[in-house]
Amino acid sequence: MIGYLAGRSPLHRAHPYTTLALAGAVLLLAFALTQPLEIWLLVAAGAALAMAGGREVLRSSVRAALLLSLPIWALLFVLYGLLGAEPRLALGFVSLSVPGVARALVLGGRITAIVLGFLTALGTTSPHRLVEAMTASGVPFGRTFLLASTLTVLPRMRDRARQILEAQQCRGLRIGGSPLARLRALGPLALPLILGALAEVDEQVLALDARGAGGGARRTALDAPPDSTPQRLLRWTLLVAMIAAYAWKFWRMRG
Repeated sequence: MIGYLAGRSPLHRAHPYTTLALAGAVLLLAFALTQPLEIWLLVAAGAALAMAGGREVLRSSVRAALLLSLPIWALLFVLYGLLGAEPRLALGFVSLSVPGVARALVLGGRITAIVLGFLTALGTTSPHRLVEAMTASGVPFGRTFLLASTLTVLPRMRDRARQILEAQQCRGLRIGGSPLARLRALGPLALPLILGALAEVDEQVLALDARGAGGGARRTALDAPPDSTPQRLLRWTLLVAMIAAYAWKFWRMRG
């Protein structure tokens, strides 16, 4: 499942900025590292991050990351492994490009690490705590609402789709059978989902207007998540590490 999963893990209790900083560090490191071994150590670090979120977050993040990454892996294997340049390595009936396989490992590892890191952040960062943290930091309400809506759009759409499916099945809709029958069943499911999403946008605009979202005044955080000196130090350390990683990458490119 993609979305927030309630829990009591260290990542759940951490300040939302700390969790997002860890996911952002995985993203930036994925493009700073260029060797297959380095990339796959980063994938292992992403898996360790998901493990720190608890069993449910680990299972959900790894499963979703595999489902999202495997099609890209297959495409990379064909483009770089089978159709890559010389030299080639013969494995039975298949001839693989050695530099192409290395390139596929780098690109595929980058995608896997990034997806795993952000799915972990999504599963452990409560939208409510993130909104309170951004409000306490003085972030404008429009940006806060945009980020919170982005984090919750998939769970909302999933819940609405499940409700529509159950309602249509109660009315006699059959979703099994031949591929053509399944295709015909998409109309009664997709149309209410799209119309419901558009109606929700109108309702949110009216609600934001009623609450004076465009007033520009600084809002007060009622339940700001606690921050700590070790967490702030960790975030600054991650920033310095990212700068050092990119400085090392550009130095190696020049050398």
